[in-house]
Amino acid sequence: MQKLQAEILSLCSSIPFLTIHSIGNASPVPGVQVDFTVKLDAGDSSWMWIVESKLCGQPREVRSALFQLKNTLSAFSESGRYGIFAAPYLSEESRKLCVQAGMGYVDLSGNARLCFGTVFIETRSKDNPYREKRVFKSLFSAKAGRILSILLTPPLRPWKVKKLSIAAGVSLGQASNVRKLLLDQEWAEARNEGLILLKPEELARAWQKAYKPLLHSKDTFYTMLSGNDLDAAVRAAFVEPGYDASAALASYSAARWYVPYARHATLFLYANTKGKEILKRHLGLQAVERGGNVIVLEPREDAVFSGRVEAAPGIWCSGLIQTWLDLSVAGERGNEAAEILLQQKLSPGWKESDR
Repeated sequence: MQKLQAEILSLCSSIPFLTIHSIGNASPVPGVQVDFTVKLDAGDSSWMWIVESKLCGQPREVRSALFQLKNTLSAFSESGRYGIFAAPYLSEESRKLCVQAGMGYVDLSGNARLCFGTVFIETRSKDNPYREKRVFKSLFSAKAGRILSILLTPPLRPWKVKKLSIAAGVSLGQASNVRKLLLDQEWAEARNEGLILLKPEELARAWQKAYKPLLHSKDTFYTMLSGNDLDAAVRAAFVEPGYDASAALASYSAARWYVPYARHATLFLYANTKGKEILKRHLGLQAVERGGNVIVLEPREDAVFSGRVEAAPGIWCSGLIQTWLDLSVAGERGNEAAEILLQQKLSPGWKESDR
């Protein structure tokens, strides 16, 4: 709290017409609890700021604090009262909530907005040295990603935590932690039927920014096959006895079966050790250092295979979400292909779930 008080003092000291007289913790109204108040003059007008502070500035916490702050302000009969929410860091969404509630905000990362009387002050910062980075790191970890892929795959549906943990192959504790993080960000809602996403695209975009492929290896090969012959060989590899979901088309090669736009001269596949051997036999793959036309990626997470989709008869592809994420980091025209996949497949599926 002392750091937040110091931040407010520092902010006001740079404004010539603001004069702070005192900062205190005592409530001016008996029975009404406040974190602290700031008495000041703004030109010829006297004001008292009522400040509500929290260690966490996530949207759900902010919404609750703003409700409390609104009730606190209603206890004051005098004019010249203004509510401010303060936290170590406030995301853009949290700052919007403050503005919509008619309250000011201040954080320790350089974000502030004060709008009272004839005064308007606003500062912004892109830096966030506080907890949200750690929150997102936890939410977009490899294990959490298994859960997010299931939740984001259209059509959206509610999930009980236990069933979600089983479907994702993670512990009940991991699933519960992801649930809490999604609720804190207000990206999901807890209903009687279970947890369901409210803002799938907002969640997906945040994951996209943090996404980094986790691979054991990336091998380059050359094949003499092309066109229909190559498709036939891929189908044959996918139905070989003992194949057991050990390979799937990836990136551009998977997206090609979802949206016609996404085409690339190179064939991209996910495969484990067993899958690589099967692909080598059916596609006649020869390892090369340069001039390859097949790239085989061995993922660290087997969720790539359990989440695969039969996009066409005999054609197994990485799931929609996995494919979209991989396109986002594919370079060249990958981002453009990812956007088309989102607009033509993911977004319509999410919207259909709202009906």
